[in-house]
Amino acid sequence: MHGLHQVRARDPSDPIIPKGSVSLKEGVIRAWAYALALIVLGFPVFSPDLFWHLSAGRWIMAHARVPRFDPFSFTAAGAPWIDFEWATQLLFYGVNVAGGETGLWVLKIVLLLAAFVPVDGLLRDRDASPLARAGALAIWTAAMVPQGDLRADLVSTAFFAWLLRRLESGRASFLFGFGLFAFWSNLHAGFALGFFLYALYALASRFTGGRRPEGLAAEAAGAVLGSLLNPYGLGLYRVLLAHATEPAMARFVMEWGPPNWHRAFQIPLLAALAATAAAAFSARERLPRALAAAALVLGLATAASARFGAYFASAAAACVFAAFPRPRAEILAAGLAALSLMLAPPLLRVRWGASFQDDYVARRAVEFIVRERDVLGSLRLFNQYEWGGYLGWRMGESYKVFGDGRYLFHGQLPEIQKALVSAAGISALAERRGLGGFLIKNESLHLASTRVYPDGSRREILRPWYVFMFPREHWALVYWDDQALLFLDRSKVPAEWLAAHEYRWLRPSDAAALQDALSRGEVQLGALQAERVRHGAQTAR
Repeated sequence: MHGLHQVRARDPSDPIIPKGSVSLKEGVIRAWAYALALIVLGFPVFSPDLFWHLSAGRWIMAHARVPRFDPFSFTAAGAPWIDFEWATQLLFYGVNVAGGETGLWVLKIVLLLAAFVPVDGLLRDRDASPLARAGALAIWTAAMVPQGDLRADLVSTAFFAWLLRRLESGRASFLFGFGLFAFWSNLHAGFALGFFLYALYALASRFTGGRRPEGLAAEAAGAVLGSLLNPYGLGLYRVLLAHATEPAMARFVMEWGPPNWHRAFQIPLLAALAATAAAAFSARERLPRALAAAALVLGLATAASARFGAYFASAAAACVFAAFPRPRAEILAAGLAALSLMLAPPLLRVRWGASFQDDYVARRAVEFIVRERDVLGSLRLFNQYEWGGYLGWRMGESYKVFGDGRYLFHGQLPEIQKALVSAAGISALAERRGLGGFLIKNESLHLASTRVYPDGSRREILRPWYVFMFPREHWALVYWDDQALLFLDRSKVPAEWLAAHEYRWLRPSDAAALQDALSRGEVQLGALQAERVRHGAQTAR
């Protein structure tokens, strides 16, 4: 054939590849990644800390100033409090006023998207393929599962990712650093991780030959000055130091400790850590140096404390897919299949259709206290550390809680753990703190008890732990459900009220003792039936 164009005749041995089959395969994989991300984005809000944030936002609005002393508890009343999240709390409170729990759920989704958009933008800056960006979304989603809740950390996660993209682009200026950190330091203490990025990029350029953003030192200086434009000034740094020197918190608060395979919501994060390590090793010659250093340091920090997982998510997703801008579809599909399996345990824990899932706030027990506030509102009640936020939010500013999720109460945790192991410890805690009752977890634990009958015979019966910790002669059980128990000091509530609300026969996890008493005619059947009816009405969702 002559002319400008020659067409080679097809060899009969050449494979026939249907047009568009590759793009179809990649399209399916991308849709799969987006679907997994949407599932995680759609999780209901779980965080019990949300409610003390709402209380703080309400307090700031009512008093037109930031708090400087604790206004919410009787155990730390008047103690200095640096509320380093005050602006985020105003945001949460405003959204709650406008849209309730549904509005807060939508806000959570918006903040999560704001945290991923800069990661996607960084990969677009590096000309990564749509398939690579879908892969980044998948690994980011996996790492974000434990932190993908409505929490002040999400604001920092978004700013961190934004700053990471900017530094990778080589841009820096004094005014940007000043403005960003003047805003960020009033939203959340995670602004300190911005300083980590500045230091990392300065060191990477010095020791790895990477490109240093022009004006980096000026932007870092602007950031330091901007961070001082907060109501507490240098006091903000005292809080950061206090948090950094509390290693014992990992023993008491789950998210402060290392991620664990036995915790459903942390399984995808562990998978993301493993996948990132494997990908980084295989692409070690192509890794962007500063991004790789950020992923490494934050990965190690996350292995020590799951709280860093949200920041690791941004660095890891950007690093891996900057090194693999054109990933193989088959490998990515295998990774998505593994991630889908890893998401199964948390998916089984989610109640779909609810904006807020109350697993960590003892909502029904608190609503009982709200209904009976004429009697209970004047008592000092012990509450579990994570339950105080919701209790204080529902009872209002005039009611004071034992404690909540703020750093002010970290020092209480060893005292509480030591007290809640014996009747003597509980009694001593009640006397020391002037407590009139305990709102406490309904744990599944039984201990052996021996009953001696009038004829001298004996029988061993397994009975729930609270029978031994809260002896009936001193403590009355007035509410219980599968989450919580409420015991009151008999001497501190009116006898008439107590007679109408105490559970004398129908008590949780004590069926063996009840059956024994029924068989001996020791139970008033009418009273037992009345307690069953009352309990059903109290605990109906």
